[in-house]
Amino acid sequence: MQLSKIIIKNFRLLIDAELEIDPKTTLIVGRNNTGKTSCFACIDKVLSTQSSGKTAFTFDDYPLCKREQLYTNFDLFMAMKISFEDLCNLIEPISIEFLVDYSLDDMDDDLGALSPFIIDLDVDITQALILAEYKLKVDERIVRTLLESSYYKNGEFSNIDAHNGIKDIFQKLFELTIYAVNPNNTEEKQIKTDKELALLFPYRILYAERRLGEDGTQNDSLSSLISDFFRMSDDDLDSNVTDKISELQNIIQDAQKNVQQSSDDILGELVRNAVGFGYPNGEELQLGVSTQLSIDSQIKNQTKLSYTSEQGMEKLPSDYNGLGYKNLIKMEFLLSAFATMVKESGTSCIPLLFIEEPESHMHPQMQKSFADYLETFLRMIASGGIQTILTSHSAHIANTMDFSKIRYAKKSATKVIYKNLNTFVADNLSENIDFIRKYLTLTRCDLFFADKAILVEGASERLLLPDIIDKCAQRGSFDSQEYKLSNQYYTLIEIGGAYAYRFVPFIEFLDIPCLILTDLDPVAMKEGKNGRMYYESVPVYQGQTTSNETLKYWIRNKKNISKDELIALKDITSMSSDDKTIGRCHLEFQTEENGLCGHSLEEAIRNVNREYYGLSDTSTEKDLEFSGKSKTDFVLNLILNCTDYAIPAYINDGLVWLNDQ
Repeated sequence: MQLSKIIIKNFRLLIDAELEIDPKTTLIVGRNNTGKTSCFACIDKVLSTQSSGKTAFTFDDYPLCKREQLYTNFDLFMAMKISFEDLCNLIEPISIEFLVDYSLDDMDDDLGALSPFIIDLDVDITQALILAEYKLKVDERIVRTLLESSYYKNGEFSNIDAHNGIKDIFQKLFELTIYAVNPNNTEEKQIKTDKELALLFPYRILYAERRLGEDGTQNDSLSSLISDFFRMSDDDLDSNVTDKISELQNIIQDAQKNVQQSSDDILGELVRNAVGFGYPNGEELQLGVSTQLSIDSQIKNQTKLSYTSEQGMEKLPSDYNGLGYKNLIKMEFLLSAFATMVKESGTSCIPLLFIEEPESHMHPQMQKSFADYLETFLRMIASGGIQTILTSHSAHIANTMDFSKIRYAKKSATKVIYKNLNTFVADNLSENIDFIRKYLTLTRCDLFFADKAILVEGASERLLLPDIIDKCAQRGSFDSQEYKLSNQYYTLIEIGGAYAYRFVPFIEFLDIPCLILTDLDPVAMKEGKNGRMYYESVPVYQGQTTSNETLKYWIRNKKNISKDELIALKDITSMSSDDKTIGRCHLEFQTEENGLCGHSLEEAIRNVNREYYGLSDTSTEKDLEFSGKSKTDFVLNLILNCTDYAIPAYINDGLVWLNDQ
């Protein structure tokens, strides 16, 4: 059995968020403030209630967009305008649903901790639905009494300060109730205990704020985790270390006996010599002293990590090692401790492991290794299947994971949704998916974490665009928006005109604004020496069509042109601004300026900066041709030596479009 889906409603930004869970590892990616940590927090508040005894949710957890409705409904109830039954129906609870799939289990298998949550009698149903609701208490008298002082002053109804009162008593008004729900009939429910839920889902959350200090003041330092080995029974220890722990314990016991006897003798003699006044005499018991020394407790409480060199066995304190390694070591110990807890829980449960931003302090290669090795490590330390859910801001971790395991957290103005990349895979051509997956892996693209994206032709654009964006901001091109493009998090992806179109469906799936800057690439039909016809790159004024695959893709989609039909260059150059936009993607390419049109970035720059390149007003498109050996040298020379260069219109127009999204 395994957890297949989590649905969270009315918790912070998670108004109605559905998260599909992979049988092994699920990775949640997305920009900051897209509900990744909130997902973990909601689960923690529900599953930890039984063990901690704390109230699950607070008023701050109730979504901002639902609060006005909450206030209004309480106002109407306290003003006697709606019944208590109406109030209970109108107040939307914070809730979380767990959908468990046990279709792969044999009919005779012991479903153990899941059994209390299976309430249907249909043998064909192989799913269990569990609902935890933080809803209004069902006792009208209690609710009205709690609200009375907030709404009535001297016997008069007033809601002026009532809303602040609701905040103060929120946890008294609401209570957590756990249900087993019939998947075929959601009206059929049975109340269950939080203890039963805790038995089904043993879990551990490793939050990003993993403290790594070794100064002895932190309860969860690495040293304290290592000391825990001395507190574990032989049954709990890994067989590989049991013998070594036993050997160490025997050494401790022998040493403790010797030290104890010696200390008793010495301290007893000191006491006897120090006591006078005729006591003790020979007929009485002799005064002695015994001190309880505990070497093992010293080891447990004073163990500190150190690092030993291979040469000379010299030692250094643990804070001389990098935080990345310490983070990795700490996670290994925490995971091992969780595996021990899972083992004690038995096999008839669904262990859940949550890791928030494991990349903390790790360099890129270590991040990749962690992502590659995580499932293998969990199989080594735990015989039962542990389902792991991670969040990350690391492109290295995201691009190591298979698409089927990734969930993209997308935030709109009012809520967050989790998009399953497996859905995108199912809906698109396999060759397109393979290309995107391979490209993201090779380039470590941070597309999952950006506010906006810019796809460019090559290295020239990649080097030049950040400088152009700064210049556009300085020249006021972005003043239409309070938060300008230069202050937003955009990702710049070098993809080329031959491949940029492959990203369009993926950009649409992620639903982020994307600017594609590509080259016009005009070509004309020529006859070769052998009489065969071929297309040759030509100046724009001679162009018949384009060799740019992205432009072809765009025109065919915009104007429903078949693959066999020739696309005329004029059909491309005559496109309006609306024609250049498909969904959230906008396309720009070289346009005519000063009477001429370049067919590449370099030619467009030369065209609008003629004086710098020694070109006259009577120059032709032939004169615009770039004849240098290195395009990157061309761009670097422009940035360093022509600080006030003019920006080609197509780039400026595209960036203004992106700024305004």
